[in-house]
Amino acid sequence: MGIVPGRATVYTVTMPSTAETLPPASPLKLVCSELWGGNRPVHRRVELPGLRGVLYSQPCGGGRGGDVHYLSVCGSGVFSRLCLADVAGHGETVAAISGELHRHMRRAMNSLDQRKVLRDLNANLEALGLHAMTTAAAVTYYPPSRSLSFSYAGHPPGWVFRRATNVWNQLTLAETRGTTRLTNAPMGIEADADFTRQTIKAEQGDRFLLVTDGVLEAPDANGSLFGVENVERVLRANAGGTCDDIARALLAALTSHCGRETLTHDDVTFLVTEIVPGPKGSHFWLALKNRLLRPRGNSGDLAVALAL
Repeated sequence: MGIVPGRATVYTVTMPSTAETLPPASPLKLVCSELWGGNRPVHRRVELPGLRGVLYSQPCGGGRGGDVHYLSVCGSGVFSRLCLADVAGHGETVAAISGELHRHMRRAMNSLDQRKVLRDLNANLEALGLHAMTTAAAVTYYPPSRSLSFSYAGHPPGWVFRRATNVWNQLTLAETRGTTRLTNAPMGIEADADFTRQTIKAEQGDRFLLVTDGVLEAPDANGSLFGVENVERVLRANAGGTCDDIARALLAALTSHCGRETLTHDDVTFLVTEIVPGPKGSHFWLALKNRLLRPRGNSGDLAVALAL
């Protein structure tokens, strides 16, 4: 895990690694940064343009874990990208794939369409000979139009909460019709696999939850898995709570189900996020300001930023 100089604006507060009470908000502000990683425990609040939530990630054996997370903002500082990935296995192959995922996400950060991002990443992994099966969930949020889009590469579907109805629903995606190519399959299986997306118009107070298999496949003493039903039970019970409340409740339910405080069966990662007011003022001038003030050495096409 690391905070790496880049083209994003992320506000972070380190949080305890258990379900205990969270600290109050911190004034710490990390400008022009990105949050990524997967080989160390993470439990923290995160804030990006129009989004605020909680990220939890616990590698099962320390060292190099199989789960990878990436949160960043485009070079204009206008739209955000969030990604959770799960690489089969552990060790050096996972490290190589997670490194390529990070490099690719940074290169592709100015692309609004995460379908192309996943297609290109899948092709890159094939070209590099990195064939370990990798699932991923990619989300893009564009505050000016409140456009929230989801794409999956063989990853467990996320859940979306609509404040207007006070209901959580799992968001599944339709496959591409009229093609023989694999659709929405894990990366590392077929180089020319295709990916779809679903875009919704989000409202302030709407939320979404992304998890990796380590959440759904957490076993109890008899081998019974935590599963979708228990996730949804937590979400229903905390429909009126904050992202912090949901994160605490989900972590508490997982540890209770497993019968231990430390989750060691697999890497466990989840991200729960709420739609909040986006940057104030004209996004045109915000994009221009962020481009002009970005640290030297960062790449990006100003025309792309202004076209947003």
